[in-house]
Amino acid sequence: MKQYWFRYLSGQSWPERDDNEPPLVIGKAVHRAMHILTQSQNEDVARQQLDIYLRMPKHSCAAPGTESYDEARELFEKGIQAHRSLDAEESWAERETLAPWPSRGVEVSARVDRVDRKTSSHYVVIDWKTGNYEDEDQTDIQLDIGHVAARRTLRLGREVHVTAIGWNLRKDEQRVRELVRADAQATMELMAANADRMQRTSEFPATPGPACKFCDWRSQCPESDVTWDDNQGS
Repeated sequence: MKQYWFRYLSGQSWPERDDNEPPLVIGKAVHRAMHILTQSQNEDVARQQLDIYLRMPKHSCAAPGTESYDEARELFEKGIQAHRSLDAEESWAERETLAPWPSRGVEVSARVDRVDRKTSSHYVVIDWKTGNYEDEDQTDIQLDIGHVAARRTLRLGREVHVTAIGWNLRKDEQRVRELVRADAQATMELMAANADRMQRTSEFPATPGPACKFCDWRSQCPESDVTWDDNQGS
């Protein structure tokens, strides 16, 4: 809620972002390499692209010789193991879509890390995770929106069911949701209801937590002094 206020209502200029931070660089590097792996189906090509990304001067925090470099490589090797375990007729990387609903005045934008076709009536949506902390409620929402994106971009029929997976490579944990067409409609209803509520509200409270460290608006938020231990909580 507070991020929405900063972005669209505060009138403040968007802050400059320091992209040379280990969690961000590692996450982007691994996601990029998984994208290339899905596209090319070639592990060596994807490994090389990961290495090139980490050797870029702007990513010096995760350059060869650093702990972050080793961490990114280790996470990607786990990603390769995950990739090998997937059996699909066809795979797509980073499917992006807009799902407009003009009558309700909403448009849902979404990007899916990976979509697999298992059979003509069964697809799998995967959202790769690389962090230490995961908010299960947020993951569920992301998976539901990813489901909408997959149905929209691939024009999936009513009979198709979708398995949506939030796959944490760091922890080797999966959060799985089995979804059908009616669930996609319910997700759009929820997004429309949220949009209506935000249009009516006048207060946008902050919700301090682990995600604060990645927020673009942290330097301008009065709640940013909250401290958080990734392992123990607040």
